[in-house]
Amino acid sequence: MRDSTQFPVTHLMLPRQHQSLLNKNLSDINLSDINLSPSTQFNHSRIGQLLAKFTFMHFIRYQFQRLGLLALACFVATTLTGCASSPETCARTELKLTWAEPLELQAIVTRLSSDEFEGRKTQTPGAEKSRDYIKQQFQGLGLQPWGADFIVPFEYQTFFTQENGANVVATAMATEPTNRWRIIVAHYDHLGMSGNKIYHGADDNASGVAAMLAIAKHWQQQFALQPHTLPKVNLMFVATDAEEPGLYGSIALVEQLKTRLPEATFELMINLDMVSHPGRPYGIYLEGSRNFTQFNQFKPLLNQQNRLCIKLTHPKPVGRSIQSTDWLRASDHYPFHKANIPWLYFGVPTHPQYHTPEDTVATIDITFLAAVTESAFELLQLNAEYLKK
Repeated sequence: MRDSTQFPVTHLMLPRQHQSLLNKNLSDINLSDINLSPSTQFNHSRIGQLLAKFTFMHFIRYQFQRLGLLALACFVATTLTGCASSPETCARTELKLTWAEPLELQAIVTRLSSDEFEGRKTQTPGAEKSRDYIKQQFQGLGLQPWGADFIVPFEYQTFFTQENGANVVATAMATEPTNRWRIIVAHYDHLGMSGNKIYHGADDNASGVAAMLAIAKHWQQQFALQPHTLPKVNLMFVATDAEEPGLYGSIALVEQLKTRLPEATFELMINLDMVSHPGRPYGIYLEGSRNFTQFNQFKPLLNQQNRLCIKLTHPKPVGRSIQSTDWLRASDHYPFHKANIPWLYFGVPTHPQYHTPEDTVATIDITFLAAVTESAFELLQLNAEYLKK
């Protein structure tokens, strides 16, 4: 996922002498009471803790007055247990995998995030090795290239420089000719190296590539054994390049779709970006549900087997990271959004290892990654009626 943080909160800290403000009602606070000296030491962490405490205490006081003690106790219990009152549990111990193989997923993430690939930065030998590896995986699954080769180059402009990138694209065609398409995207590029430090990019986004490859494998197996159980659609699997510097691979892909498949009906684009490092609650976040009028009808199908907790909006930032992420523009689904192609985006929030050399396979949750993979596959099996905009 590219770094799309924006508008960081102005550095601010409430001095200890102003902690009494927490005991006042919001309407009773006189801003002139807050006298911040120029020498006050400011930092993101402190403001996050204090503002979060300030907001939470007044929120609880309001709920107490409104609901009463018993109702408030129920409210707090529900809040703290996250998804406990819904079908999903938000607990790792409740995951029930049905077909995804954690060890296979781990092997792919390990390889792509290894030192050999040097962080997979666009236009580096590590990126080329990544493309070759993904191409070999596609070939081994019996998928077909989109055109003459699996590797589809493109050009893009950054400031005054013309750059080159290359997506890796495979297709799985329906048994009968059709213009219906569903697309699965996961960017393979990352940040590369800084001096001797390698930005391994295990969660971002070797995890998404691993999930995409596992989905492709399972589709091919189902197609060979029980083709009647699958919808009659064409699939496209795309490992995009140059996502980190500006979503250039997906921008190029959308333009190529327009020219090469002008008659196509694109029913769904699934974006898998950072899908192996859950936070609290223990769940995956799924953006884009508003693109589908019948989303509430098919959402239960996504996790009825594996009981994965699926949240529909990313949490607001608190604590030391007081920054806001624009999730619409944060990853490869955005060019599809602009092209009016319906999309769904699986991803976790940013975490301490995000965009650091510590984003390694040792820090990810393989069981969680397997569950997300299974839920994403359920989207491919949906009846077209569910996917109407």
